[in-house]
Amino acid sequence: MTTLKNNRFLSSLCYYLTVFGFILLTVGFVTPFWSTSTSGEYKGLLLSCRSSWACNFEINSITKFFSGDFSGFQVGAMTLGIAGWVLGLVALIVIMVYSCFPITVTGVLAFIFALLSGVSGAACVIIYGSGIPNLTQVAVSWSLGLFTGGSALMITVGILLIINVCVL
Repeated sequence: MTTLKNNRFLSSLCYYLTVFGFILLTVGFVTPFWSTSTSGEYKGLLLSCRSSWACNFEINSITKFFSGDFSGFQVGAMTLGIAGWVLGLVALIVIMVYSCFPITVTGVLAFIFALLSGVSGAACVIIYGSGIPNLTQVAVSWSLGLFTGGSALMITVGILLIINVCVL
């Protein structure tokens, strides 16, 4: 009887951690405060702003992405960031199903999507950080931290799900 309670508790915990991790991924992804230069310019994955109050979504960023004006690290970070966010959304949907109907197949699918989301988000952060040219003139900011925390939560959810599905 305690095994069933542990499974329900752990699947509920995974659900809430996934919701929180996906919120962190979303806020970190859409805000332009990944890095701040000493000149006061804020940069995110798709946006760059001159002040914190005058950030508008510009279609020029997406045009630059597809025309190849971004450097290789930016394209890699954007691609992995988008993949991490989309995989996090899929993991959230599959975990919703798994929380209601704890079938082994949905648990394994949730594990795969959550782990892939976390790993691609972590790779995005690593590539973004490795592409910063001069660390004395650029400081990382809170959006990068939120995205990193969301990726870490998704990896944690993946580990907890495989424990829930295979061990308990």
